[in-house]
Amino acid sequence: RRGSDVNPLAMEGGIRRRHVAGASSQEKQSATSKAFDTLRRFDVYQKVEDDYVQKSKSGGVVTVVTAIILTLLFYVELCEFCAVDTVHSFEVDTRTNQQLPITVNISFPSLRCDEVSVDTINSIGMSQASLEGSLTKVPLDLAGRQTELRQPKADECLPCLSAADDAHHCCNTCVELKAAYTDLGLSYGRELHESAQCSDHKGCRVDGKVVVLKVSGNVHVALGKAKTSQGKHVHEFSNQDVGEGFNTSHEIHALFFGDRPEGARSPLEGSRRVVKHGAYMFHYYIKLVPTVIEDRWGTELYTYQYTFSESARNVQSKAGELTGLPGVFFVYDLSAFMMRTSSKAKPWSYIFTSICAIVGGVFSIAKLMEKAVTGIFSGRQRGGVPASL
Repeated sequence: RRGSDVNPLAMEGGIRRRHVAGASSQEKQSATSKAFDTLRRFDVYQKVEDDYVQKSKSGGVVTVVTAIILTLLFYVELCEFCAVDTVHSFEVDTRTNQQLPITVNISFPSLRCDEVSVDTINSIGMSQASLEGSLTKVPLDLAGRQTELRQPKADECLPCLSAADDAHHCCNTCVELKAAYTDLGLSYGRELHESAQCSDHKGCRVDGKVVVLKVSGNVHVALGKAKTSQGKHVHEFSNQDVGEGFNTSHEIHALFFGDRPEGARSPLEGSRRVVKHGAYMFHYYIKLVPTVIEDRWGTELYTYQYTFSESARNVQSKAGELTGLPGVFFVYDLSAFMMRTSSKAKPWSYIFTSICAIVGGVFSIAKLMEKAVTGIFSGRQRGGVPASL
């Protein structure tokens, strides 16, 4: 041989395998293939080749019906998912250091605005007389429509009618005319209400908000001028003020306690009481239940729900004497318990779970129905009866 001789000792270890490119990648693919083969052992879903699948008219009918049922059930579940659940619960009301706003809107068709005074008094003896700042008095005509008060001219001098004397020469407003009659001890009668000074309006609507302490009390519109005397709430009036009765006919347009929820309607809304004779005292006994309304976003609205009972009686005797104070009284009392109304939205897991249940249930029933229908028609064909499907 050419070259050096081959060392026989070098051959004793066997033939060495040369490194071939791509061998390691083939080994990795083989390992991955074995792993997938292992996973196939856990497959519980049998696969059928397309060549062995048979389609029938009965199966098509069941499929169409299944699709319609699935669509309807999906729609119903979607509506249920979008609907908000309302949860009611009771708890002790600990918000005692708050004020109580009262929204009123009441019309008095037979009382002038200068005769209407809104007063409040609570169970601890605190009172507010002749509230004006937070309330608006709107004059009304005989038809109940809003009108404007008559403004006297600078050089005008209207007569004081039966009250005319040296001290009362000009009475340009209804208030001045009433004061002249009162000074002389004369009864108003129809002469006052039919005078030019008092004919500009016949009724009054009170609209606004009154804020009081969160304790039991009442809001009222009553005869006379209210004031506090020796720690007591009293009304001063003369017999002329009720000569022909103090007509407390009224219509309640709205009466709310606390913040007003959007679209809410008060229980007394639309209540109307008409007095044809005498002087009536109306009492509305209201039971307030503090209520917290929480929307789906966690925003709270603190308001009050209430129920009421009422009473009315004529407090003017046949002799003209009064056995009570004519007026309209809203007497309210607070409950120690608070109602919480919470709006809860359904979680996303609800719709996902419902969809899975619908799909699984409908397909299972549809599969059973398809097998039953196919079996029936297959049996008819074997018996020699032609099948329509």
